[in-house]
Amino acid sequence: MSKFEFGYAQEDITPRCGLGLCGYFNLRPNRGFYDRLAVKTAAFRNGDECCAVVSYDLCLFPASFVKRLEKALEEKKSPLAGKVLFCATHTHTGPFVCGIFGDEKAVDPAYVDDLVAKTLASLDNAYASLAEAELYTTTTECSALAFNRRYIMKNGKTLTNPGKLNPDIDHPEGGIDPLIIIAEIRQEGRPVMLMANISNHTDTIGGDIVSADWPGRMEAEIQRALDSDIPVMTIIAPQGNINHFDVSTTVNQTGYEEAKRIGKGYAQAILSALFRLQKMEDTAITFKRLEFDAPYLQLTDEEYAEAKKVYEENKDAVMEAGRDLTSEDIAKGVPAVKKMFAELAIGCRENPITEKRTETQVAVTFGSELAIVSLPAEPFVEIGYGIREKSKYPKTMLAALGMGEIGYVGLPRHYGNGGYETSPSRSLADRTVGETMIAGALELLK
Repeated sequence: MSKFEFGYAQEDITPRCGLGLCGYFNLRPNRGFYDRLAVKTAAFRNGDECCAVVSYDLCLFPASFVKRLEKALEEKKSPLAGKVLFCATHTHTGPFVCGIFGDEKAVDPAYVDDLVAKTLASLDNAYASLAEAELYTTTTECSALAFNRRYIMKNGKTLTNPGKLNPDIDHPEGGIDPLIIIAEIRQEGRPVMLMANISNHTDTIGGDIVSADWPGRMEAEIQRALDSDIPVMTIIAPQGNINHFDVSTTVNQTGYEEAKRIGKGYAQAILSALFRLQKMEDTAITFKRLEFDAPYLQLTDEEYAEAKKVYEENKDAVMEAGRDLTSEDIAKGVPAVKKMFAELAIGCRENPITEKRTETQVAVTFGSELAIVSLPAEPFVEIGYGIREKSKYPKTMLAALGMGEIGYVGLPRHYGNGGYETSPSRSLADRTVGETMIAGALELLK
């Protein structure tokens, strides 16, 4: 029987002071860091098959970044070429790797070049450190830290982040995904890495200080509790319509203290479940990939007319200097944000993207129990439900922001009634792409 092997490496990817932070509608040059960012690489081998999972403390990266890495691995004839799942934790206090909202000037090419070099180094070092290991898994749940952030208001429309104690809220549009899937690697009886698949948005801090957000604080809390430097890799599950705001309270939930609170909460959930870890006897590895078309959203005549009306009403608005503009500002009706979204919608009709968009999904499987499948987007939790309900793997990890990022993706029923995630823009995926991603994941998991 072939032996199961594991190797690990990581590199520091904290940006220099002054680089802009990605995740909001305005550029935020950073003033330093609360905690440092990392690229973490876990390499696996069983017999002739090998693969790796790479996780970045970044908001997002495009498919072109993945292609650059894959080309570099092919050119150096790496045994991991074409066998790496790349994903991001989606921290909103990390640097740009690509422009969002059309702002390519925010990207520092030197930072991206360094990120590529450090990724390749971590892959080389993780593969070089492969050694015999054992794989353990379990699951737990945590339902107290995440909330569906899209609400049906009393007027019947959907609103994202409507604000705390808003009297016009009727009910949440959907639910959450409380499941946490845990994998632990041991070597010579010692735990050497934890991997946790968790559904929540990674946007608790705001401001202009670099941080890995709650996944970084979760890792620190687990390490403190275990008195160990064990690395913890967070794989973010579908969370496009989820965040940490509890609208039933007036408590302030933005800031580094909130990242600590949520990180500690998830750490406690994971730590309390470790006693249930069960060793996997079958650890045969497979790595599969497929490509799919991800067409752009087509604007209806009614949506186009409404966008032009909103733009005219707010055309003279400008963004205020010195503060973050977030999704909550949409709910508040901030004119500059309404203008920006109207311009994005108008661009769908007047300046559409005409080229074909092809994206990639990959799946790593371990035996008949554990799988990790990528979703190149911020998928709504309902997409995760659709995959897990039909997956033959009892523990199916879902890697949102994996192998690229095309924006928010829901199911057809999530479009057309409001909510900023599905507000029209030139790059927004068509209403059918969520169903395509479900079908692709299930094809990979056959």
